[in-house]
Amino acid sequence: SVIIKAIERAIDPNQDGSYDDKVDIISMSLGGPGNPDDPMGKAVDNAVDAGIVATIAAGNEPYCPIGSPGTARKAITIGASDKQDQIADFSCRGPVVWLDINGVTQYLIKPDVVAPGVNICAAGKFFYDNGEDIASNLRCLDDKHISISGTSMATPHVAGAVALIKQAHSDWSPEEIKAALKSASRDLEDSSIVAQGYGRINVINTIKLQTPPEMPWDFYIYAENE
Repeated sequence: SVIIKAIERAIDPNQDGSYDDKVDIISMSLGGPGNPDDPMGKAVDNAVDAGIVATIAAGNEPYCPIGSPGTARKAITIGASDKQDQIADFSCRGPVVWLDINGVTQYLIKPDVVAPGVNICAAGKFFYDNGEDIASNLRCLDDKHISISGTSMATPHVAGAVALIKQAHSDWSPEEIKAALKSASRDLEDSSIVAQGYGRINVINTIKLQTPPEMPWDFYIYAENE
């Protein structure tokens, strides 16, 4: 409920009923069991409908399913790749599988894309403040930074990419930005679509697009027998 409230506050920060002051991008590195029709998924889709791009981590554990709210239909759900363009072992895989209200099994391709998420140098103040003994080989840059891996490290890369895309194409909708990112991503030939989505993001190629791909580019359903 707290996460849903935060999403709703991002849509209407001053809570005056107007979305004119909404945020441009939501970046979430969290999740748990769920599906596209759960309350968090619906909250994310509502945010996208309001004009916000939602970038969400797929989750981390070997052979794990995608976590909610990364299961949301309109989210950009992000897995992790390494510097050799290989999918990280911990990056959760799709497809998202769930029963709809009619008891019918549904399938949705997730993640949507992947981004660098292995050994990323990031601020490590949390670890130091909590008195954790950080091995010297994990430190990077200086004693305030640490090398971390996870889809939580990949997701901010995509949030930053979206900011650049919005700067270059301010008239594109969240759905068009998502479609453009997916269409311009680099296919990692050794990886399946349920591991990489539509590939590793390529910011420059996405920005170079003059127009977004024809819609929809979003709701590709995975069939077990194909």
